[in-house]
Amino acid sequence: MAQERVGEKAVQAAHKTPPRPQYLRTTLIQMMLLLLVAPGVYLVAGLASAVSLVCGAMCAIVPQAYFAVRITAAARKSAQHAARLGLAAEGGKFVLSAVAFALTFAVLQPAKPGLVFAGFGMFWVIQVVDGIRLLRAR
Repeated sequence: MAQERVGEKAVQAAHKTPPRPQYLRTTLIQMMLLLLVAPGVYLVAGLASAVSLVCGAMCAIVPQAYFAVRITAAARKSAQHAARLGLAAEGGKFVLSAVAFALTFAVLQPAKPGLVFAGFGMFWVIQVVDGIRLLRAR
């Protein structure tokens, strides 16, 4: 009787949908916040301010999305291989952030550089806070 219950639970667990990757949740939160904040900044401070803020936010969001995709794929590997891939994803995230800042200032030349850094900082804080939440949840 007890073995039947265990077998039933195993079958039910196998039919459940896999959990949503937690790192992708951070990227989705960032994108939703950007969609809410950018129009408000545009209405209050103008186009130049909104563009500068969005550029800074994208310097944080794009590397986070890259990291989320890489770490989600790494989670399917063995622990040692996943650790190596995780470090590589973190390094790639850093390089993407640096390249994004370089391109922002070299190509776009934002009118309000302070807002570029404010946008980056705001979205970086979201990554840190959500990362802490993920560590505490386990």
